[in-house]
Amino acid sequence: MQNDPLSPARNIDLRQIVYEKIKEAIVEGIIRPGERLSEVDLADKLAVSRTPVREAIRQLAQTGLVTLEPRRGAFVSLPTIKDASDLYDLRTHMEIIAVRLVTLNQPIEELEYWRPVFSAMTDQTETSHYLAEDRKFHASLYELSRNRYLTMMLHNIADLINLCRHYSVEGIPLSTFAYEHVAIIDAIETGDPDKAEAELRAHLERSRGGLLNYLREHPELTASGKNNNL
Repeated sequence: MQNDPLSPARNIDLRQIVYEKIKEAIVEGIIRPGERLSEVDLADKLAVSRTPVREAIRQLAQTGLVTLEPRRGAFVSLPTIKDASDLYDLRTHMEIIAVRLVTLNQPIEELEYWRPVFSAMTDQTETSHYLAEDRKFHASLYELSRNRYLTMMLHNIADLINLCRHYSVEGIPLSTFAYEHVAIIDAIETGDPDKAEAELRAHLERSRGGLLNYLREHPELTASGKNNNL
Protein backbone atom coordinates (compact mmCIF):
# COMPACT_ATOMS: atom_id res chain seq x y z
CA MET A 1 0.00 0.00 0.00
CA GLN A 2 1.39 3.37 -1.02
CA ASN A 3 1.66 6.34 1.40
CA ASP A 4 1.27 4.10 4.42
CA PRO A 5 1.15 6.44 7.47
CA LEU A 6 2.69 3.69 9.58
CA SER A 7 5.76 3.30 7.39
CA PRO A 8 9.20 3.73 9.07
CA ALA A 9 9.71 7.28 10.35
CA ARG A 10 13.47 7.57 9.98
CA ASN A 11 13.37 10.88 8.12
CA ILE A 12 10.82 12.31 10.54
CA ASP A 13 12.98 11.22 13.45
CA LEU A 14 15.96 13.03 11.97
CA ARG A 15 13.95 16.21 11.42
CA GLN A 16 12.74 16.10 15.01
CA ILE A 17 16.26 15.58 16.35
CA VAL A 18 17.57 18.52 14.30
CA TYR A 19 14.66 20.68 15.46
CA GLU A 20 15.26 19.83 19.13
CA LYS A 21 18.99 20.52 18.88
CA ILE A 22 18.57 23.93 17.25
CA LYS A 23 15.74 24.84 19.62
CA GLU A 24 17.87 23.94 22.66
CA ALA A 25 20.77 26.02 21.34
CA ILE A 26 18.42 29.01 21.05
CA VAL A 27 16.74 28.53 24.43
CA GLU A 28 20.11 28.05 26.17
CA GLY A 29 21.46 31.25 24.61
CA ILE A 30 24.12 29.50 22.50
CA ILE A 31 22.49 31.07 19.45
CA ARG A 32 21.56 34.51 20.68
CA PRO A 33 18.82 36.95 19.62
CA GLY A 34 19.82 38.89 16.54
CA GLU A 35 21.90 36.05 15.10
CA ARG A 36 21.12 34.77 11.63
CA LEU A 37 20.51 31.05 11.29
CA SER A 38 22.71 29.74 8.49
CA GLU A 39 21.41 26.52 6.96
CA VAL A 40 24.91 25.70 5.70
CA ASP A 41 26.64 26.24 9.04
CA LEU A 42 23.99 24.40 11.05
CA ALA A 43 23.93 21.48 8.63
CA ASP A 44 27.72 21.24 8.88
CA LYS A 45 27.73 21.34 12.70
CA LEU A 46 24.95 18.76 12.95
CA ALA A 47 26.41 16.58 10.17
CA VAL A 48 23.13 16.49 8.23
CA SER A 49 21.87 17.80 4.91
CA ARG A 50 20.31 21.26 4.63
CA THR A 51 16.78 19.85 4.20
CA PRO A 52 16.07 18.89 7.86
CA VAL A 53 17.72 22.16 8.97
CA ARG A 54 15.48 24.18 6.66
CA GLU A 55 12.40 22.35 7.93
CA ALA A 56 13.47 22.85 11.55
CA ILE A 57 13.88 26.58 11.01
CA ARG A 58 10.39 26.80 9.52
CA GLN A 59 9.01 24.90 12.51
CA LEU A 60 10.86 27.20 14.91
CA ALA A 61 9.34 30.21 13.17
CA GLN A 62 5.90 28.86 14.07
CA THR A 63 6.85 28.77 17.76
CA GLY A 64 7.96 32.40 17.78
CA LEU A 65 11.61 31.61 18.53
CA VAL A 66 12.68 32.54 14.99
CA THR A 67 11.62 35.32 12.64
CA LEU A 68 11.73 34.81 8.85
CA GLU A 69 12.66 37.96 6.98
CA PRO A 70 12.17 38.06 3.19
CA ARG A 71 15.48 38.19 1.26
CA ARG A 72 17.42 38.31 4.54
CA GLY A 73 16.88 34.90 6.11
CA ALA A 74 15.96 33.53 9.52
CA PHE A 75 16.92 35.27 12.75
CA VAL A 76 16.59 34.38 16.42
CA SER A 77 14.34 36.99 17.96
CA LEU A 78 12.93 37.99 21.30
CA PRO A 79 9.20 38.71 21.48
CA THR A 80 8.00 42.28 21.11
CA ILE A 81 7.22 44.16 24.31
CA LYS A 82 3.49 43.56 23.84
CA ASP A 83 3.98 39.86 23.07
CA ALA A 84 6.29 39.45 26.08
CA SER A 85 3.72 41.13 28.32
CA ASP A 86 0.96 38.92 26.92
CA LEU A 87 3.14 35.84 27.43
CA TYR A 88 3.70 36.76 31.08
CA ASP A 89 -0.01 37.43 31.57
CA LEU A 90 -0.75 33.92 30.35
CA ARG A 91 2.12 32.39 32.30
CA THR A 92 1.08 34.16 35.52
CA HIS A 93 -2.54 33.07 35.29
CA MET A 94 -1.64 29.44 34.63
CA GLU A 95 1.14 29.24 37.22
CA ILE A 96 -1.18 30.72 39.85
CA ILE A 97 -3.59 27.86 39.20
CA ALA A 98 -0.66 25.45 39.49
CA VAL A 99 0.71 26.89 42.74
CA ARG A 100 -2.74 26.90 44.36
CA LEU A 101 -3.15 23.23 43.45
CA VAL A 102 0.33 22.43 44.77
CA THR A 103 -0.57 24.17 48.04
CA LEU A 104 -3.61 21.93 48.39
CA ASN A 105 -1.62 18.81 47.45
CA GLN A 106 1.16 19.59 49.96
CA PRO A 107 4.04 17.61 48.36
CA ILE A 108 6.39 18.66 51.17
CA GLU A 109 9.19 16.20 50.42
CA GLU A 110 9.47 17.27 46.78
CA LEU A 111 9.39 20.97 47.69
CA GLU A 112 12.00 20.65 50.43
CA TYR A 113 14.49 19.50 47.81
CA TRP A 114 14.51 23.06 46.46
CA ARG A 115 15.00 24.95 49.72
CA PRO A 116 18.78 24.39 50.06
CA VAL A 117 19.23 24.90 46.31
CA PHE A 118 17.98 28.48 46.44
CA SER A 119 19.05 29.24 50.02
CA ALA A 120 22.67 28.67 48.97
CA MET A 121 22.52 31.20 46.13
CA THR A 122 24.09 34.65 46.41
CA ASP A 123 24.68 37.57 44.07
CA GLN A 124 27.94 35.83 43.10
CA THR A 125 26.11 32.71 41.90
CA GLU A 126 26.60 32.01 38.19
CA THR A 127 23.58 33.28 36.29
CA SER A 128 23.51 30.10 34.21
CA HIS A 129 23.25 28.01 37.39
CA TYR A 130 20.37 30.10 38.73
CA LEU A 131 18.52 29.96 35.41
CA ALA A 132 18.89 26.18 35.16
CA GLU A 133 17.51 25.67 38.67
CA ASP A 134 14.76 28.25 38.17
CA ARG A 135 13.67 26.44 35.03
CA LYS A 136 13.53 23.08 36.81
CA PHE A 137 11.75 24.53 39.85
CA HIS A 138 8.91 26.00 37.85
CA ALA A 139 8.63 22.81 35.78
CA SER A 140 8.31 20.89 39.05
CA LEU A 141 5.42 23.13 40.12
CA TYR A 142 3.64 22.24 36.88
CA GLU A 143 4.05 18.54 37.57
CA LEU A 144 3.17 18.80 41.27
CA SER A 145 -0.13 20.48 40.39
CA ARG A 146 -1.26 17.00 39.29
CA ASN A 147 -3.37 18.55 36.55
CA ARG A 148 -2.10 17.05 33.32
CA TYR A 149 -3.94 19.50 31.06
CA LEU A 150 -2.53 22.50 32.90
CA THR A 151 0.92 20.92 32.84
CA MET A 152 0.64 20.32 29.10
CA MET A 153 -0.39 23.92 28.42
CA LEU A 154 2.48 25.31 30.50
CA HIS A 155 4.97 23.07 28.75
CA ASN A 156 3.61 24.33 25.41
CA ILE A 157 4.76 27.88 26.17
CA ALA A 158 7.89 26.80 28.05
CA ASP A 159 10.26 27.38 25.10
CA LEU A 160 9.41 31.07 24.84
CA ILE A 161 9.49 31.44 28.61
CA ASN A 162 12.92 29.80 28.75
CA LEU A 163 14.24 32.00 25.94
CA CYS A 164 13.11 35.07 27.89
CA ARG A 165 14.57 33.87 31.22
CA HIS A 166 18.08 34.97 30.24
CA TYR A 167 16.92 38.57 29.87
CA SER A 168 14.41 38.73 32.74
CA VAL A 169 17.20 38.77 35.35
CA GLU A 170 19.18 41.65 33.82
CA GLY A 171 20.12 44.25 36.44
CA ILE A 172 18.40 42.44 39.33
CA PRO A 173 20.40 40.77 42.15
CA LEU A 174 20.17 36.99 41.88
CA SER A 175 19.81 36.77 45.66
CA THR A 176 16.47 38.55 45.31
CA PHE A 177 15.14 35.93 42.91
CA ALA A 178 16.57 33.11 45.03
CA TYR A 179 14.86 34.47 48.16
CA GLU A 180 11.55 34.66 46.28
CA HIS A 181 11.73 30.95 45.52
CA VAL A 182 12.19 30.17 49.20
CA ALA A 183 9.25 32.46 50.02
CA ILE A 184 7.07 30.55 47.55
CA ILE A 185 8.06 27.25 49.17
CA ASP A 186 7.32 28.65 52.66
CA ALA A 187 3.91 29.90 51.55
CA ILE A 188 2.97 26.56 49.97
CA GLU A 189 3.97 24.68 53.09
CA THR A 190 1.76 26.88 55.29
CA GLY A 191 -1.18 25.53 53.31
CA ASP A 192 -2.35 29.07 52.46
CA PRO A 193 -3.09 29.25 48.71
CA ASP A 194 -3.65 33.03 48.82
CA LYS A 195 -0.20 33.58 50.32
CA ALA A 196 1.37 31.19 47.81
CA GLU A 197 -0.35 33.04 44.96
CA ALA A 198 0.87 36.42 46.26
CA GLU A 199 4.48 35.24 46.53
CA LEU A 200 4.43 33.67 43.06
CA ARG A 201 2.80 36.73 41.52
CA ALA A 202 5.43 39.04 43.03
CA HIS A 203 8.21 36.80 41.69
CA LEU A 204 6.77 36.70 38.16
CA GLU A 205 6.10 40.44 38.16
CA ARG A 206 9.75 41.09 38.96
CA SER A 207 10.78 38.79 36.11
CA ARG A 208 8.35 40.50 33.76
CA GLY A 209 9.69 43.91 34.70
CA GLY A 210 13.28 42.84 34.10
CA LEU A 211 12.41 41.41 30.69
CA LEU A 212 10.38 44.41 29.54
CA ASN A 213 13.14 46.80 30.58
CA TYR A 214 15.64 44.74 28.58
CA LEU A 215 13.39 44.75 25.51
CA ARG A 216 12.92 48.52 25.72
CA GLU A 217 16.69 48.94 25.77
CA HIS A 218 17.27 46.47 22.90
CA PRO A 219 14.39 46.91 20.42
CA GLU A 220 16.59 45.63 17.59
CA LEU A 221 16.46 42.12 19.08
CA THR A 222 12.66 41.79 19.05
CA ALA A 223 10.55 40.07 16.42
CA SER A 224 9.40 43.42 15.00
CA GLY A 225 12.65 45.29 15.51
CA LYS A 226 10.64 48.14 16.96
CA ASN A 227 10.17 49.39 20.48
CA ASN A 228 6.47 48.94 21.16
CA ASN A 229 5.66 51.07 24.16
CA LEU A 230 2.96 49.75 26.46
